[in-house]
Amino acid sequence: MKIIAPWRIESFISKFQGRADLLEYARLNDIPVSSTPKAPWSMDENLVHCSYEAGILEDPDHEPPKHLWKMTVDPLDAPDKPYRFTIQFEKGIPAKVVTEDGKEATEPVELFKLLNRIGHDAGVGRIDIVENRFIGLKSRGCYDTPGLTILRLAHIDLEGLVLDSKVRELRDQFCTISWSRQLYNGMYFSPEREFVENSIIFSQQNVNGQVRMMVYKGNAYTLGRSSETSNLYSEEDASMDSLSTFSPLDTTGFIAIQAIRLKKFGESKISQGTPLTES
Repeated sequence: MKIIAPWRIESFISKFQGRADLLEYARLNDIPVSSTPKAPWSMDENLVHCSYEAGILEDPDHEPPKHLWKMTVDPLDAPDKPYRFTIQFEKGIPAKVVTEDGKEATEPVELFKLLNRIGHDAGVGRIDIVENRFIGLKSRGCYDTPGLTILRLAHIDLEGLVLDSKVRELRDQFCTISWSRQLYNGMYFSPEREFVENSIIFSQQNVNGQVRMMVYKGNAYTLGRSSETSNLYSEEDASMDSLSTFSPLDTTGFIAIQAIRLKKFGESKISQGTPLTES
C-alpha cells in the first residue's frame, strides 16, 4: 500500500507554508474543517480520545478555552453526586460493565462507549502536557480520554491483586515503556512490537476479576477489587491480627543475609571518614 502524505510532498509544502494557508484554501473552496477563527487549534478525534494542538495551544502557558474539550464536561460543571459502577476483566481484557442505575454492556465497542459516557459526564480523563516527539522536538498537546482513563486505573488496580510481583516488575521494566514507544513512533508493524506485545499478553493470563469504581468531578476512584481465580492475595496471610500462616521469626535469617553487603558498605564508608548519611 502506498501512503500519500501531502506534508512530505515538495510541491504541496511550497504552496502551503502552514496552517493559515491551509485554512484559507479550505475557506475559498468551501471545505468544512473543525479549525475556525473561534476555535484556532487542530483536533483529531476517535473512539478512544480527542487530541488538540497547534494554533493558540502552541503557547505552552496558554490556558485551553473551556469550550475546547469535546469528550468531557468541565469537572466544575459535573454532577455533585458520585457515580458507581463495576468493571469485570478476563485475561486483562474488559469483559463487562455494570452501573449503579442498571446499565450493562459486554460487547467491546458498546462497553467502551458506556465508559466514555460515564467519564464524559464526570469530566474524567483530561490532560494538558508537553511531550517529546520522535524527531527531537517538544510539542504541547491537550487530550481528553474518558473511557480509557477509567479502564487503565481499574486494570492497574486489579493487577495489584492478581499479578505475580516479579512478572509485573519485568513487564513494567522491559515491556510497558517499549510497547508505548513503539506505538508512539509508528513501529506497530515491526518484529519488536510483536515480541513485546506477546510478552504483555502472556502476563495477562491470570488477570481475571472485577473492580468497583466511582467517578466524581474529574476523578476516577477504585472502591474495591476481587478475583475468584487468583490465590495470590490471602486476607489471612496479610492479617495483622493473626500469625497462623506466617511467623515474623521466619524473616530473621532473610534480614541477616540481606544485611551482609550493607554492613560491609557501611564499614567501608566509616573507614574512609565518610558519614553514612552522605551520598
